[in-house]
Amino acid sequence: MTLPIPYSGAPAYNGPDVRIGDVRVDGTAIYTPVGVWPIHGSRWMVVSQPIPLTTTAGWGIALGVVFAVLGVVLVPFTCGLSLLLLLGLLFLTAKTRSMSGPLIVSIQSGPHHYLAQEVVYSPQHAAEAVQRVNFAQALATRY
Repeated sequence: MTLPIPYSGAPAYNGPDVRIGDVRVDGTAIYTPVGVWPIHGSRWMVVSQPIPLTTTAGWGIALGVVFAVLGVVLVPFTCGLSLLLLLGLLFLTAKTRSMSGPLIVSIQSGPHHYLAQEVVYSPQHAAEAVQRVNFAQALATRY
């Protein structure tokens, strides 16, 4: 005869794992490359150090080359410098803006401390990574 298992409170977290850099978090533990720590009572801190990047657009370079070649080919049929060469130079002023840099997450659980790093490539990626850290912090304060 088996006895029923008594109710012991809220069930353990069975949702998806959260990844932050090389750290994986579930509802009960933090899995780092140096060990497994309990998530209860852990503290999380985020430092974001993005670097804005401005580069010439790839499509601008391609169109600049195409118009330069067309300008050189059509020089015998026009008088002097072709306007296609000038239009090709105009395409080279097209710029793209992005960001790159590390998002450093400090994790402390009892006497253990670990720094996780994730490289972010856009403001949306950075915001999504911070949301994952906030979710992990919420799991730490759940029990």
